[in-house]
Amino acid sequence: MSKAKKSDTDQQQFWQMVLDTFKSSGLSIRQFCKQEGLSEPSFYAWRKRLTQVDESEADKEVVCQSEPFIQVSLPTEKHGGLELVLSSGNTLRISSPADSQTLTTVLSALCEAGLC
Repeated sequence: MSKAKKSDTDQQQFWQMVLDTFKSSGLSIRQFCKQEGLSEPSFYAWRKRLTQVDESEADKEVVCQSEPFIQVSLPTEKHGGLELVLSSGNTLRISSPADSQTLTTVLSALCEAGLC
């Protein structure tokens, strides 16, 4: 019985190698099978069988490696603000609310410093 199991494992390894070689061959399945002396129906059967095995193992990995869910809350209020890009390349951000007197004072200081 172990002999049959080993034979099946050998076949799986063989066909996995065949599929890997086919992927890099650039040939159609028909051309590849003819060139390698393989049966097309066997090629399709093993491709299906090995693809199903790969997918079931990938599903198990996703379940096992899933990260915990972290809830994030975003602010619901949008605060308006003012963003000034100065000629020096610097950016000045003023969050809301800012009264007009404060803005006038800031702009005056920037102009006197030669930054706008």
